[in-house]
Amino acid sequence: MRPYTQADLDRVLHLLITYRGAGYVNRYPTVWRLKLLMSSRLWDKRDAALWEDEQGEIIGFVMLSKRHAESTAYGLERVIHPTQNRTEIAEAILNWSSQRLTEIARERHTALTVGVAPFEQDTDQDIALLESQGFALIQNGYNVYMGCGLEKPIEAPALPARFEIEPLIESELAEYQALYGFAAVMLEHQKELIYHPQYQHLVIKNPAGKMVAYLECSFSRKEWFRSRQQIGWVDYIQTHVDYQGQGLGLALMRTGLQHLRAHGAAQAMLITTHDNIAGQHLYHKAGMEIMAEEWVYNKTISAE
Repeated sequence: MRPYTQADLDRVLHLLITYRGAGYVNRYPTVWRLKLLMSSRLWDKRDAALWEDEQGEIIGFVMLSKRHAESTAYGLERVIHPTQNRTEIAEAILNWSSQRLTEIARERHTALTVGVAPFEQDTDQDIALLESQGFALIQNGYNVYMGCGLEKPIEAPALPARFEIEPLIESELAEYQALYGFAAVMLEHQKELIYHPQYQHLVIKNPAGKMVAYLECSFSRKEWFRSRQQIGWVDYIQTHVDYQGQGLGLALMRTGLQHLRAHGAAQAMLITTHDNIAGQHLYHKAGMEIMAEEWVYNKTISAE
């Protein structure tokens, strides 16, 4: 084990591609999601570590991310090479995470929480390991994965008069960030995404030219090549509260699905929370169905 450095980024992403390419492509984090976490949610490089084999290949990676610098709630992201002893590395990752979080709790003189989703494969074994380390199932919340095939015709998006759907351009980033309802994303990361051919920002502007809704979608051709599964993702979607109920979200969903299909995706997926009923209704109208549920386990780290 050794600490993560910025120079390791491409090799860590290669590890994730290798893992997902082995067949584990229908769960988060995607490559784009992990890059976002590493650029905008990893506040201290000491909060990430990796494991290498004797040849220097990265076989395990862990990071502790949080949405805001002052937050006491962390998410635990784990990636393990598909050919390795999963239990051995998973246990080492949890031990490292517990030690690092204890250090942070004592430095900040406050208790912390950390949440993690069990691995899609060997789930029962991973849950047993999590429970042995003091994690407990969150009883009042879980994630929902929804998806649809893209082989059928997609209805044309319908917008109110003089509303337009356009791709985001760099000069509009300040306005976009003001509208963006999720945790802040580093500006340099968003600039990179704007110009990348496998990531798309779509925005809806009202008749005055003001942004009122947006959608982000993505795919990874490297992952498609490795896994032989052409899955595209709807990453983020939101409509300003003053413009909800006018069909903007559905128009964005249909446009996003058309975009993914035009670039070769055979299936589209997204993740949401179980209590996002309005969102699930929208995604269902766009043709998506619930495909899986993902429970989350939580642990409290004392400052004492």
